[in-house]
Parts: sequence; C-alpha cells; structure tokens
Amino acid sequence: MKFLFLLFLFFYCSTPKKIPEISKIDPSYYNGFSKREISGTTEAVFFIQPYQNIKIFINAESTNYKILSTDKNIAKIKIQIPIFLDTYGFEITLNDFKSPPKKKVFYHIKDLQDNLLAIDQIGQSNHTFFASYTTGREPKSVRFIDNTKVAVSIMDEEGFDVIDIFNGSKNRFKTPPELNPEKKGFVESLILTEINEIWMSQMSTATIHTFDLNDFHFKNVIHLTGKWSKVMTFDQYKKLVYCSNWSSGDISIIDIYKQKEIEKTKKLYGVPRGMALSEDGNYLYFAQYSDGGEAGGGRVGIYSLKEKKIIQFLGSPGSKRHIISGVKSNQIYVSDMLTNKIELFDMKGSKILQSIPVFHNPNTIVLSPDKKYLYVSCRGPNNPKSYLIKGLVLGKIQVIDTSTHEIVETWETGNQPTGLDISPDGNYLVSTDFLDHRVRVFKRTSF
Repeated sequence: MKFLFLLFLFFYCSTPKKIPEISKIDPSYYNGFSKREISGTTEAVFFIQPYQNIKIFINAESTNYKILSTDKNIAKIKIQIPIFLDTYGFEITLNDFKSPPKKKVFYHIKDLQDNLLAIDQIGQSNHTFFASYTTGREPKSVRFIDNTKVAVSIMDEEGFDVIDIFNGSKNRFKTPPELNPEKKGFVESLILTEINEIWMSQMSTATIHTFDLNDFHFKNVIHLTGKWSKVMTFDQYKKLVYCSNWSSGDISIIDIYKQKEIEKTKKLYGVPRGMALSEDGNYLYFAQYSDGGEAGGGRVGIYSLKEKKIIQFLGSPGSKRHIISGVKSNQIYVSDMLTNKIELFDMKGSKILQSIPVFHNPNTIVLSPDKKYLYVSCRGPNNPKSYLIKGLVLGKIQVIDTSTHEIVETWETGNQPTGLDISPDGNYLVSTDFLDHRVRVFKRTSF
C-alpha cells in the first residue's frame, strides 16, 4: 500500500500542471502574491505621469525605481520586475496618495516596456486613463474603425497603424513602394462603409491611398491636382469626398466609385482645412486656417455646390481648424487655434451663437454619440522655435457640456495631443500625442 501511494505521488508531482488561460484567471489568483515562486528579475523601462511624489508597488510591495529623464510632468523610469515561475504577470500600482491609485496587471514584460502609466488627475472625474500604446513617429490623426480598433495616420514613417485598444496589438499597413516612392506623410483618414474602405490622405504628394476595411490590404492611389492635400469629408448625398488642399487653397472633389478627382473648386481665398456639409447637402462649410494673404481671412466659408462659388464668410478672423455638425439643426462647431476658442454657429441665421474659451491651440473636436458632450484636443502653446519641438507645457483634453456650453472636465495629456475620436458606443476616447509618438485611451465612466 505504501508503495502504491509513493508511486501515485511520483506521477502526480511529475505530471505538468495545466495553467489556466490568462483570460480565464480568477482575480483572486493575484491575492496570493507571497506564494508565487520567483525565478529572477528583469529590467523594465517605461513612463509614468505624474512622477512627483509617486510610489510604485509591485504585487503590493513598495519598489524603488530610478528616474532616467523627465519631460514636464512625465518621467521615464527604470525598475526591476520579478519573473515568476508560473509565467504569469504582476500587479503594478502607482500611488500619489492624492488621486485614486492606478493598478494594472501586465501579463508579459513587453506590455510594459516603453509604455505609459498615468494616474487620473483632479478634474478628470468622468473619464479614466485606460491604456497607452506606442505608434510610429508623429501620429497625426486617429479614427475608430469599430468599438475595439483604431487607425492612426503616421506623418514621419511609412503607412498607418491599426491598434486594438484592449490588448495593444498593432499592425502597420503600407502602400506598395513602387506606387508611393515618398512613403511618409499620411495625415488624415476617412472611413467609407459604402465601399468598405478606409482612405488615407498623403499631404506631400497630393494623393489619397485606399485600403480594404476588413483586412486593410492596399487597393488604390487617387491622384489629386491640388497641392498639400489634407482633410477629407464625405458627402452622403452625392457619394463624393471633398479633400482640402492646403498650398493650392482649393478643394478637390472625388467620386468614391470612380476613385478619381472629377472636379476642383477655384481658389477659396485662404487656406481651407476642416469641412462639413449642410443638412440639405447643398452647401459645403469650410474652415479657413489662415487668410492666405487675403485681408479678413481665417473665417468660416460657405461654398454653394450648385453655384460653384463662395456665397458668404462668417465669424471673425482667426485660424479655423476643424468643423463638425452641432447638436441642433443647422448648427456647427468650429475650433479656432489662433483665438483659443470653440465657436458655435447658426448657419441658417448666419451668425455666431456662442464663443467658448479653451486651452491653447484647440485642434480636433468630436461630439459624443449621445451629443451631450463635445471633446476638444488642445495641443498647448507651441515651442517658440518650432511646433515640431516640444513646448514648455503639455497639452490637454477638455470636455464641453453641449447644453450649457461650459467646460465640465479637463485633464493633462502629452506633447501636442492632436488626433481625437470617440468609439461608436461612446465608451472610449482616444487621442494621439503627436510629439510623444503615442496614442492614449480613456474610458468614459459616467455621464
């Protein structure tokens, strides 16, 4: 009997134990930190925000770290991370003893390397920091493809990134080199469900590159006759895309089925940027980023698609950047980077209804699906030498209540938060830090 017991014990101990899948691990597993065997340590380098008076805990134990460099309120640190025999990850906690501590379980060390952990800030009451992921250099715009994936246009590298906001998986998609010898410079994106494609404009070559919306394989290059093509908007009435051309000061009109430019407006007096269509589809509203040498520019232009001419300018001179439709009929919101304001226009009455002061350089604006809140990415003041050099302060995201037009939430992000979008279900917000080469994800916890 004793022999049989010893034989059973031998086979039980030598048989490999099946480790449960990560997605099915009971959270209580991590309550037994002291029982887990450690085989060694490894070095991790990542970023924390803010870094002042921060304590870091690994599996509930205080852990020392070394600050390698700082960037305003962000620090790059080095820390020793335990390696466990069970191959599972660890729980890391950042605590400044003022804000709610930020906890996250990383299953693999690669998930932490070069990443960012941030503590929710005072004033950041309805959105919590969820995750951040590195991107190619100079991520310009970001757009939700669905509720889980985003497309990030890359300015200083080739192609664009598609990132899963929940697991961080990232893939780069490119145009065949023989069709895009310049390679760099994808700037803005547009999703066209009618033809199941995602379009990327390439500013320096005046082209639009089209990709399949399912697997993102390359499909076509559309050549435009303007110069420095940038922002695109879709005309659902005529199935056309309008693309504003920065240097030539006009707008290209593209047939989405023929996939070619069928027309181009005359010069529109100044530099056109963002665009929006009137509710009846007869007028195209465009933002003048600057006057282009024309006196009294930098306003909102109304272009008649039937008459093929500008019929009116609205607002005061500035640097209008982005336009979106408002909550009510015949209203639009416009960001002005020169005056640091979000303006609400009544297009039927041809007048401005509201002027909302915001932080420096408001760039992209997006309305929540329920239309209760307007999100604004404020890049912050430019560096005096160049906007391509990090400035003296970090940018911010601000949230405006569309019923009162008051700012109800503000939090600090990174260096030049430029791109901005909200998921179709309204639960997640993403922004790009242009000079940090990073995309941040925030979870909407209330409202």
